[in-house]
Amino acid sequence: MQQPELQWKMADILFVGVVEANTGAEAVYLVKANGKAYSHISPLLHDHPALKQPQGAEIAANILLFLHRGEQDSVITDAGKFKQGYQSRLLQEQLDLSLAPLYRQHPEFDIGRVHPPQWQNNRLNFFFIEHTSRLPYAVSYLCPASQDLSGQKLFNQTLAEDDPGFECRLLTSL
Repeated sequence: MQQPELQWKMADILFVGVVEANTGAEAVYLVKANGKAYSHISPLLHDHPALKQPQGAEIAANILLFLHRGEQDSVITDAGKFKQGYQSRLLQEQLDLSLAPLYRQHPEFDIGRVHPPQWQNNRLNFFFIEHTSRLPYAVSYLCPASQDLSGQKLFNQTLAEDDPGFECRLLTSL
């Protein structure tokens, strides 16, 4: 059974993120647009090139994160707000050791690198907060310049670590 989870709109096109039950233990994440379902971002970007424009970076980042990780993680769209929240929480943890450690158990992150999602030379770069640990991650996705979509399977869920154009890593420390 399909349940609409997230929606994004750009250039009069509605992109709907859905989670479908898989016969296995894991859910399958899809984005539907104009009557077509996508389990990978490459064909979606091919069919909707407006997502590759600078103003489409935030929506493309949200869609890419949804396809790889589901709906619980969140893209950092306001770098200033994230930096302020990170510094505030880190200071609270340093002053009050009774607080559950969120950031103090890690080396201090280089939050100066955090910026809103952006396209740079056919590469989508963005940062997100992982929902369980609340830790910041950096993502880089190199969009293929040309691609053969004939072999694309509708429900071929590609894991992030198996996608050669997808890099995801914990934000580096200072």
